[in-house]
Amino acid sequence: MPSLSPKSATLQQSPIRKLAPLARAAESRGVEVVYLNIGQPDMPTPPEMIAELHGLPLNRLAYAPSEGILEAREAWSAFFASWGIAFGPDEILVTAGASEAVTFALSVVAGGGGEVLVFEPCYTNYRSFAAQADVSLVPVTLRVEDGYHFGGVRRLEAAITPRTRAILLCNPSNPTGTVYSETELDAVARVAVEHDLFVICDEVYREFVFDGGPIRSFTRYSDLAQRIVVVDSVSKRFNACGVRIGCMASKNREVLDVALRFCQARLSVATAEQLMVVPMLVNGRPYSQGLCAEYQRRRDAVYNGLRLIDGVSPHRSEGSFYTMTRLPIGSCEDFAAWLLRDFSLDGETICLAPGEGFYVTPGLGVDELRIAFMYDAETLRRSMRILDAAVMAYPGRLVECGCQEKRS
Repeated sequence: MPSLSPKSATLQQSPIRKLAPLARAAESRGVEVVYLNIGQPDMPTPPEMIAELHGLPLNRLAYAPSEGILEAREAWSAFFASWGIAFGPDEILVTAGASEAVTFALSVVAGGGGEVLVFEPCYTNYRSFAAQADVSLVPVTLRVEDGYHFGGVRRLEAAITPRTRAILLCNPSNPTGTVYSETELDAVARVAVEHDLFVICDEVYREFVFDGGPIRSFTRYSDLAQRIVVVDSVSKRFNACGVRIGCMASKNREVLDVALRFCQARLSVATAEQLMVVPMLVNGRPYSQGLCAEYQRRRDAVYNGLRLIDGVSPHRSEGSFYTMTRLPIGSCEDFAAWLLRDFSLDGETICLAPGEGFYVTPGLGVDELRIAFMYDAETLRRSMRILDAAVMAYPGRLVECGCQEKRS
């Protein structure tokens, strides 16, 4: 038998979806599963988008322009303008979700052996995107005790090598819910300028900042104008993950010209979906901002529930709709499988995303997990009670000192 390519071995199995067979098996036994592992919004897609799709005057679905339909790029430009971000239609490429935009950005600025700094824990698929682009991710490791903040310049500069080409960050963060501070953004900007780096800004959760905190975009750094690549998407802000429409935007013409070649190689993004999102991009900011209060209520339900679990000092998510936390468990992957295979409370159990898959560094995150706020607050409160009972019942639970023996 012929062997597979070395690159194929670098693609990880999704830590978010790998437990799906166990979840389906639990449901087949009559156990109700609450899915806290995946960031699939539970709220309906705006009816304006559905109506736009049904009303499109199309008699055939032809290839769209590789860079995106002009009307869609104009809508993205208007959307950015509503945030005070100036990108003209000719500075925007429509992509198949933010995932394609990140892959293209990595390929353009560092592909073929370059290095990109990333804060870990990070969005797990960054690892696969980097593998596809032949890019090495160099982690800057963050700790739950610090709220997954990195502080300042020193941590970044310590990770830079002659092969470093860019810094990639998601702000607000998936998976941690961290919103980086003014000091931290200033540090990234300073390091980018002083070390001649690009900054790939994944801002798909821009609106979702809790407790009235400021919404910060890297685009406000005028001295970074030629270094910034902004990645965005309609998936989360409009509850439309299946539409698969995103974009990458930059003022750097060379970056855009090379990225367009990648767009041409994949021909085009779906025609109808590009058009159906136009009304929401132009007028939908109040809708997406209105979701923030709901996600904050959900954050509070999760945080308050985690605080009641013996041995847990939870991180209080500052934005997006995720949090990560450490449990008094030796392996959260084993624990998550046990929850689906062997545990239920009043006929319910929960599906979680083990933390290890969100780290670039092997061996980190084994005692952490990510929780997505994809249910109403009452369901999330009930889920935290299930988690509390499961932690106490788990045969692999560590004693409070955290290391020497296990409580039966």
